[in-house]
Amino acid sequence: MNFLDLMQTLEERLGYQHLPLNPSSRGIKDIFDGSAVHHELMIRLVRAIFAANRCQRLADPVTHAATFNALGPLRLETLRSGSTDVCTYRFLEELCRALDRAFAEDAMPAREAKPRATPPTASVVSIDSARRSHRFRSVR
Repeated sequence: MNFLDLMQTLEERLGYQHLPLNPSSRGIKDIFDGSAVHHELMIRLVRAIFAANRCQRLADPVTHAATFNALGPLRLETLRSGSTDVCTYRFLEELCRALDRAFAEDAMPAREAKPRATPPTASVVSIDSARRSHRFRSVR
């Protein structure tokens, strides 16, 4: 997985409000399309991930270990800060889960799509033949 793929996966999982990517970005400086909810934190995280993976372009590969090594100190600093609110804490937890899932899915071998079996169709039962086999009593 490359850096841009990772960022696009995170944008998809976390939402545009948390990671507003610029689709026409050419480098790390213009990767954001607007301001994220936790803008300063996201700028620091994205730059740390970029640097820890020794990326020079958005298409450079990233690894699970280097990404989490970059995330760790910033996460710890944010969680220890007295000004961290519940929303930021939850966002960091969700970011960690999203990163973990992104790398786990990238490591899985591609599964071949199996064609689905056509479900059996229903058979039509004639009502006339069913009525003939039963005699109804008349109620007087």
